[in-house]
Amino acid sequence: MKFKGKGFLLLVILFLGTIAARIPDEFDTIAASIKAGDAHSIALHFDKTVEIKTDDKSITYSKNQAELVLKDFFIRIVPKSFNIIHRGSSAKGARYIIGTLESAQGNYRCFVYVKDLNGRQLIEEMNFEKQ
Repeated sequence: MKFKGKGFLLLVILFLGTIAARIPDEFDTIAASIKAGDAHSIALHFDKTVEIKTDDKSITYSKNQAELVLKDFFIRIVPKSFNIIHRGSSAKGARYIIGTLESAQGNYRCFVYVKDLNGRQLIEEMNFEKQ
């Protein structure tokens, strides 16, 4: 069977699109870590300092402190599931997700803000707001 011109190009584009759709981005990894309550895996994506907002208080922590705060938060609320409901980006290269975190203590709206720094996407802010 011979493919000519546009037909072959369309087949290649569809094939590459299928492969690309299966490659998880860092947000998929972060979402899986939130669902698992795995603060250490999330901290691998932290910038040097991270603003974390939980229980109506927002504080900027060092990377190590932020991991401990997040670990304590996950111990208190016991995550059950996490679903991304929106992904977005700004003209300046910042990206974010908004999701719903279901926990033993109720549902939380979660916002994760990531910025490109030296070619790496690093978390600068995480916000957990009880619904």
